[in-house]
Amino acid sequence: MSAKATIHFRSLGCPKNQLDTEVMLGSVALGGYAIAERLEDADAAVVNTCSFIESAREESIEAILEVADLRQAGRLRALVVTGCLPQRYGAELAKELPEVDAFVGTGRFQDIGPILDDALAGRSRGIYVEAGRTHLYDENDPRLPIGPLHSAYVKIAEGCNRPCAFCAIPGIRGRFQSRQPGSLLAEARQLAERGALELNLVAQDSTAYGWDLPGRPSLASLLREFDGVDGLEWIRLLYVYPSAVTDELIETLASGRRLLPYVDVPLQHASDAVLRAMKRGTDSDAQRRLVERLRAGIPGLTLRTTLIVGFPGETDADFDALCDFVRDVRFDHLGVFRYSDEEGTAAFDYPDKLPREVARERHRHVVGIQAELMRKRLESRVGETATVLVDRAGPHTAAARLPSQAPEIDGGVLVRGALDPGCLARVRLTGARGPDLEATPLA
Repeated sequence: MSAKATIHFRSLGCPKNQLDTEVMLGSVALGGYAIAERLEDADAAVVNTCSFIESAREESIEAILEVADLRQAGRLRALVVTGCLPQRYGAELAKELPEVDAFVGTGRFQDIGPILDDALAGRSRGIYVEAGRTHLYDENDPRLPIGPLHSAYVKIAEGCNRPCAFCAIPGIRGRFQSRQPGSLLAEARQLAERGALELNLVAQDSTAYGWDLPGRPSLASLLREFDGVDGLEWIRLLYVYPSAVTDELIETLASGRRLLPYVDVPLQHASDAVLRAMKRGTDSDAQRRLVERLRAGIPGLTLRTTLIVGFPGETDADFDALCDFVRDVRFDHLGVFRYSDEEGTAAFDYPDKLPREVARERHRHVVGIQAELMRKRLESRVGETATVLVDRAGPHTAAARLPSQAPEIDGGVLVRGALDPGCLARVRLTGARGPDLEATPLA
């Protein structure tokens, strides 16, 4: 039986968006469509967008316009735009982009098949957006992985109830929803059976997991269940809210067999005044104590954080406090963002917005501090032996990662030697280059 049509997907944004794309891919494949890896081979295209911050919106609009040119020229029969951008701006986009056949918000991913049916048949030009909710997939949803089978993301929850002044996520993704523990474990087993060695657990706020479920299962109890899934080797936890880290969570991460000693805790700033304005519910002393608790309680901890510079009202003294914090704490990995003014957030109406050039300079300065700290840390590891997970391999070199390196955000290890992708290998670290390490396989 021939396919209805061939669809190309373009996925933008974070791993949570990637999971939404994988579920849509599975849905359309199950619905009789073929998948085209190249846009030029497709009858229709789906662009899954991000609108978290200004740069993400710009990237999404550029991607849409690129594909829209092909739709307008008649080289595509349909173009559907999905995800955060239509969820936030669906009506406005429909006015500005007549080349797009349908706009699908975050609550209607499960309907992508019928929406494509209508778009290809010319039956409608619709806006499919429901306010206040996001479709939360489960183990029964079809899912077609984009990346390698040995490494996968699992979304344990969706949405967010936190009041952070800078963040538009609650308005885009809606109220917090946890997945059932049984559903998550079933998916973990399915992924392990398909060859996954590594699972990366994601949510907008992982530490809120379970608060909305009967019996309120904790994140720590869920992690202990994951730790018992046969076939898995590495389980990594991402997006931990700083004021919600419990002793139980620390003890669980320290004692697991497959749970990696890796914590991604977005601290955002280190000035008390800025943290108050951000509505983070914590202060600089509490954050320093949290870092001490984590490092004392989890042997071999890898600590990642994200920071925002250029927040409204951020003074020179506030910024100096942030720089001192970065130097003192010496994070293993650090992401730095410039403040993005987001409609619908409390900070959008704050006075004392900083000029863009000031925010850019502060961004460069913090990145420079971290780059020097990272260079010293990586150089100190040269000569060690370690286990790496091989992501890609050629005849003479392989791209791999340490347990301390999450996919795509933490650098990697270039191994000079023949290795098989999707395997764990022992290597000796021989050099450091930028954010990456170099290594040779051990016999």
